[in-house]
Formats: sequence, structure tokens, C-alpha cells
Amino acid sequence: ALCLLLNLAEDTRTELKMRNKNIVHMLVKILDREDEELLLVVVSFLKKLSIFLENKNDMAETFAVEKLARLVPCEHEELLSTTLRLLLNLSFDTSLRSQMVQAGLVPKLSSLLADEDQRQLSMCILYHISMDDRFKSMFADTDCIPQLMKMVFDCGEEKMDVELLSLCINLAANKSNAQVICEGNGLKMLMKRAVKLKDVLVMKMIRNLSQHNGPTKSLFLV
Repeated sequence: ALCLLLNLAEDTRTELKMRNKNIVHMLVKILDREDEELLLVVVSFLKKLSIFLENKNDMAETFAVEKLARLVPCEHEELLSTTLRLLLNLSFDTSLRSQMVQAGLVPKLSSLLADEDQRQLSMCILYHISMDDRFKSMFADTDCIPQLMKMVFDCGEEKMDVELLSLCINLAANKSNAQVICEGNGLKMLMKRAVKLKDVLVMKMIRNLSQHNGPTKSLFLV
């Protein structure tokens, strides 16, 4: 029945009627179920509905993010990927980003950076979360920054993903994160890349790192 509704929702007028019947509230309730194939249909349905502001607001009111968080990670690859795509749609909203942090998604998404299949989606969601100054410091207590730095250095002289560098630039604006980034040869390697490749985004990251007082500042004075 849900598959049928999902197909019917391709028509915008039908989708509006569904919203008037509180379809989002009903779908969010089903997220408590354990059947992964059923959950895949429900999350796919919510992902489709999430592009409309009214539906997104309904998802915020019903704390859908909290229920989605338990699916991250999960062994069902398609369910995990669809859940991340839904979370990405929702992460454009400030209040929903806050719910993601409260649901413990920062460390969960950070752990998924090691999974090549889910890395890009996880990184994009983390980037949106990192735009909020309130949440930047939370990254220092996860393995997010070491993984990002490894990705940066593994690129060698190849062009890096904008999403990767954008996330690094945001995180470098926080003092605790900056200290983690500069551990070991972190700063030296970044400077080497910036100078050799004239990489403007890496230069922006270094500029953010240089703005903090304390241990990080002394590294720039040697």
C-alpha cells in the first residue's frame, strides 16, 4: 500500500491531498518498525516529501530526525543511502540541523567517512552542520578531523573535492578543531600544498587556523 501511495505522490495534487491527511505524521510513526524493506519504502517516501517546506516542517514537529538517527549506520546499504539523502535534504534547515546534533549524528556521520559508498553524502551533511558556530566544537571529539586530514593528504597533488575543503575550512574556524588539524605535521603539510599548488581553498583553511590564540598561533611564529 505504501508503494502505491509513493507512486501516486508523483502527482503534485495527490501529494497535497496526502499532506492534508497527515501523511508525514503517519510515516514517521512507522519509522519505529524493524522491517528494513518497509523502512526503505517509508524513508524513500519521506525523502520525496521533504522537498516541500510544509512537509519538512511536519518532519521537524514529529522529531523524524531522532528516529532516522537509529538507522545510521545500518547494514542495509540502500536503506542507509536513502536515509542519508533524506537527512541531506533536511540539513538545509537550521532547526533540523540542531535536531541532528542532539540525536548524536555528528560522530555517526564521521564514522561513515571511512565508507567510500557513503562518504560524499555524510560529508555534505557534516558540512551543513559545521556552518553553525554552535556545533563546530563537537567535531573535535570525533574521528572526523583525522579522517578529513588523511583524505587531504591522500590526494597528493590531485584536485580535491570542494565539499572536503569546504568542511575543513569551516572546522578550522574553531580553536579546538584547529589544534587537532595542526597535530603532527598537519600545518606543515597544508602550507606545502598551498604554496606548491597555489590552492586558494587550502590558503583559506590556513588563514582560519592562524586566527586562534594559544598553541596553534605559536606554530605560525616559528
